[in-house]
Amino acid sequence: MSENLDLVRSLYAKTERGDFSFVDRERELREFYAPDFEWHTREDLPDAGVRRGYAGLARLQAEWAEAFDDLHLDLDELIDAGDHVVAVARICGCLRGSGHQVEVEETQVWKMREGTATEVRAYLTRPEALKVVGLEG
Repeated sequence: MSENLDLVRSLYAKTERGDFSFVDRERELREFYAPDFEWHTREDLPDAGVRRGYAGLARLQAEWAEAFDDLHLDLDELIDAGDHVVAVARICGCLRGSGHQVEVEETQVWKMREGTATEVRAYLTRPEALKVVGLEG
């Protein structure tokens, strides 16, 4: 298993337990993410857009925390693609104040550089994400 795969797996291990608080702790941010990191959310979701740097990631985490009770990510599959890692996951939680359970499936492409994540782009389907990294789904 590659170092990149191990890094992304360790991050998901935290979020699978519902622990998103690490994005508020700078030391742990620097452990996983490059200073110029970008998170690209899907255009079909309410939080669509790009969050940049540690502050942008912390804002995204705060948005998720405000919107959901019991938020967690379930990792279904990780695929090593050299400088990229493809993560097939489900974002699960209860919409705050509504009691409505939500489960959103998406595939994320993590771009890695020197042991840190530099970018995440979320895609609606696994085949779409695999095509981006030069693999066919």
